[in-house]
Order: sequence, then C-alpha cells, then structure tokens
Amino acid sequence: MKATVLLALLPALVTPHPHHQAHRHLHDLAQRGPAPVEAAVYVPGPVETVVVYELNGKQISEQDVRQGIANGTLIWGDDGNLSTSAAAKPTSTPTTIPQNTNQGKSPASSTNAQDPHASSSAVDKPASMSPEGPQHEPSPTSAPPSPPSSGGNAPCEDCDKEFPNGQLPCDTFPWGYGAIPLQQEGLGGWSGIQDPRNRGVAGYDNIWTANVGSCPNGECCSQGRFCSFGCPNPYLKMAWPKKQGATKQSVGGLYCNENGMLEMPDGSMAKTLCGKASNHFTVKVQNKLAKPVSFCRTDYPGTESMTVPLTVNPGETEELAAPDLSKYFWWNGKPTSAQYYVNSQDISESDACTWTDGQKPKGNWAPMVFGASWDDINMNMGFVSITSNYLTTDNLDYDISFAGEDDNVINPCSYKAGTAEVCDPSKHGCSNANDAGCTATVKYGTLTVVLSE
Repeated sequence: MKATVLLALLPALVTPHPHHQAHRHLHDLAQRGPAPVEAAVYVPGPVETVVVYELNGKQISEQDVRQGIANGTLIWGDDGNLSTSAAAKPTSTPTTIPQNTNQGKSPASSTNAQDPHASSSAVDKPASMSPEGPQHEPSPTSAPPSPPSSGGNAPCEDCDKEFPNGQLPCDTFPWGYGAIPLQQEGLGGWSGIQDPRNRGVAGYDNIWTANVGSCPNGECCSQGRFCSFGCPNPYLKMAWPKKQGATKQSVGGLYCNENGMLEMPDGSMAKTLCGKASNHFTVKVQNKLAKPVSFCRTDYPGTESMTVPLTVNPGETEELAAPDLSKYFWWNGKPTSAQYYVNSQDISESDACTWTDGQKPKGNWAPMVFGASWDDINMNMGFVSITSNYLTTDNLDYDISFAGEDDNVINPCSYKAGTAEVCDPSKHGCSNANDAGCTATVKYGTLTVVLSE
C-alpha cells in the first residue's frame, strides 16, 4: 500500500450549516478524534495550501503519517511515497468525544518504542504526584485476587477501594482496586504505557509510547512513566496528571515514581482508580442479534487507543459508562465525554478492542463511533451520538436505534445497515456520507442502544 501526498487549494472561508441545538451543544465540547461533521473554519489570506495524505486510497491525517513513521507502521519508499511496513506492529491512538468536527483518529504522539527499558532515572518527577488534600494510605491487599473472567462486563466489587499510593510495585498490575487487565495489548495488563521525554513548563512532549506486545510481563511500566489501565463499564479511569501534552496530546494512568512504586498522579479526580459513570441517566446496549458485538472505549486520557471492551452477547443488555462532564477529564480547557468504537458482529474482543492497521474494519477502523456524556455544567441533559468513522468506507452489518422511556429522548438517532445511512430526525432525513452523524438528547432515565437485524 502507498500513501500519496496530494496538494489542494481551499477558499478562505467555509460557512457552516445551521445545527440543531443539542447537536450544537456537543460542538462546544472538546473534540479528540473521528466524528467529523460541518464546522466553521476560518483560513487567513485568500487561499491556503493543504497537504492531503492517502493510504490505500483512503485519506489519513498528518498525525497518522507522522506517528506511522515514528512507530514503524509506515516507511518512506524509494519512490518518495509512504508504504506500510510489513514488520510493523500496531500502536496506540488518540480519540474523540461525541461531537462533530474533523480531527482524525491517529496514533498518540510517541517516539519509536525500540527500547522499552530505556533509562528514566534522570527524568524529573512532576511536582506533587499525589491528589491534593490529606492522604490516608490504606494497606494493599495481602494477596491479589483472581483476574476477572471478562474485561468490560465484569462487576466492579473493588472499584470503591482507595488506591494505596507508593505501596505497589510498578512491574505488577494493581489487582484488587477495580482496574481490569487488558491482555490483548501485550503490556502486562496495562492499556498503555507513556514516557514523556520532554517535561517542560509548556507540557509534556516527545512522548514515548510502548508498542503493543512489546512487554507482556509489564516490565515497561518503570520509573518516570505513566501506566494506564481500563475500568469495567460503567466505570471510568480516574488517574492522570495535571500537566498534559504541550501540543494537546493526552497523558494518563498511574505514575511510577522514583522508587519504582505506583501512585495516583496529581490531576486525578478521585482516590480510587475507577469512578462510577453519571447517576443522572443510564446508557445501555441491547443485543437482539444472533452474534456478539464489541463496543471498545478509548483509553482517555492516555494512549487514546480503543482498548477497554464491552462485549454484548446475543439476548443480553449491558450498561455503558457515560461521565458527568464536570467530574471527568478536561482537554485544552474543555470537558470531554466517553467514546466507543462500534464493531460489526462476531469480531472477537481481542481483535476488536486494539489498534489495527486498517486491513479489516475493526478497532480504530470500526465502521461506527458512539459517544455519551451528561452535561451537568450548563444544560443538565445527557447527550449520545453515533457517527460514521470517516477513516473507512466499511459498514456495520446490523441496524442501530435509540430507544427511550416515555418522552425522555429527543431526536432519537438510528442507523440502517441496508443503506449504510445514519438517520437524524432533526434533519428530516438520512445520510450515507462517510462523516454522517446524529446526536440525541436525554432528559432523564435510560437510553437504550438497540442492535438488530
């Protein structure tokens, strides 16, 4: 496959179309990935030269290209074109929230992960890596419990346990405090491992990210690094540093201190690893199909790869995590919500919930993206969305519909597999454009995402 660089000239001003109120609200939130729809763009001067990259006939972002070169998934050929590296391993990716602007899903900024044991003893520890306020350190469990039987569906009996800062070694996954091991990543259960090589006042930069499968025993989680983890639905990760990327990258997870012990970073929202989703409303997925379907939540903030699974088996209904905006991660001064990549039927959880190379419509190339949050800051309403993944032209092999109770859902969205269309009642129609999307508003109660033939 070749990635071709194209040049185009754009007019100085693109005028957006009017939006439905609920849809417009989501545009005010922070955007982190693949939910493109109309947005106002002002370009100084009469024209702007834009570089467009194509890989195997599909447009990819500049960040995708740079990261592909950095981690070895793309290489420059003798003809000056980019091509995929046959020996390359997939890496992590950034994410989005359920709003609609175009800032693609591309791998998190990192240096090449050739040396997972690179010395970090000289790396400065961020100031005060513990949450503010008095700390009462609990004792760690005497023996780690058995691993949960299912990644995203397991009950979270330990999610309310306070994490014992500085008492658990970095090279061992922190069993017994709610976090779930994600074995498909090959990082000892961690969802991702980051090492900011530059830690200046402006923020972290030159962020090294461990490649998938590079340290199955977890030894990459070492001094000075951030080791991220997943939480079972409907819980969300609560650990990240106050300082974030200098160029808007995100960093998250537990911090491995100078003593080789794990601790909650200074930006953490709680003293527990995992926090419960919004109690203002509930989002569920009901599977009326004959085969299982995996929804894969992005590890945010952090590597931003779609690694946290929720697999809904035929005839079952499961709950998704939808955060309160005020109680979750803020990106670039704006609140964010949870995002899920929606896969077709019968793709295994380990294949669906990881970064992939685009050869098949799964992982970051899954056909659909779903987002959810409750706005407890301004509007006191829930917002959920479905958006076609603009990186792929593949389609889901089932229908999606939003079902509420009484009149609690405004603008219930749907997706028609037969025509590959997203239907938006507020626009009185459906669209099969590769950036088609729809946002619904939830006043109270439960919204159920129904999967059916």
